Amino acid sequence: MCANWQMDMTEIEMLFDKLKLIPDQSEKIINNVLKQKGAPLAMENIQENIPLSPRKNKKHAKTSSSLTVKHENMGFTIRPKRAFEYIKYPDLAIGTSHRNREKMFMKKGLDRSTPKIVDDLTTSVLQSIEDTLN
Repeated sequence: MCANWQMDMTEIEMLFDKLKLIPDQSEKIINNVLKQKGAPLAMENIQENIPLSPRKNKKHAKTSSSLTVKHENMGFTIRPKRAFEYIKYPDLAIGTSHRNREKMFMKKGLDRSTPKIVDDLTTSVLQSIEDTLN
């Protein structure tokens, strides 16, 4: 997961400190949270920011299931499905969109998702620590 997002660094540092308390479980917790909650949340936030094409007689990326996720170790990659590859043009302002401003809906969606993902990670880590202590 990579993005330029603004967040209080003490929250991130606190999460890292908590992860150090359960080093044998940290990787599994991160992967589970990102797969079950993080990636779906990011996809949802990205999907709602995709601009709607003015073309009428076509399947629109915004109103379709146009994104796919690839889960990685402690991360994920979200890309448009093959039929919706064209959405990269308005996002990056390239190709036929080169005279327009970048829409950056992928980044905006991920930025909006990041605080909730960090919160979910923290909650899962704290639950695991509590379970370990009991």
